[in-house]
Amino acid sequence: MTTPARNTWPVVITLGGVFTLLNLTALVLRDGGWPEIVGVAIGIALVIVGFAMQRGWAGVRR
Repeated sequence: MTTPARNTWPVVITLGGVFTLLNLTALVLRDGGWPEIVGVAIGIALVIVGFAMQRGWAGVRR
């Protein structure tokens, strides 16, 4: 992973957290459905990828 790509981890974590929070809010207010459930999963995945980038994860290699 290149240095510029590794330095984007705060943005990825923030976007994933906001995306998750907005979708959870829609679900709590009973204003959402399955798209919000999928959105929560995508947001959590973004947060996980952001933390992996922060830890220096270079991806899967053969």
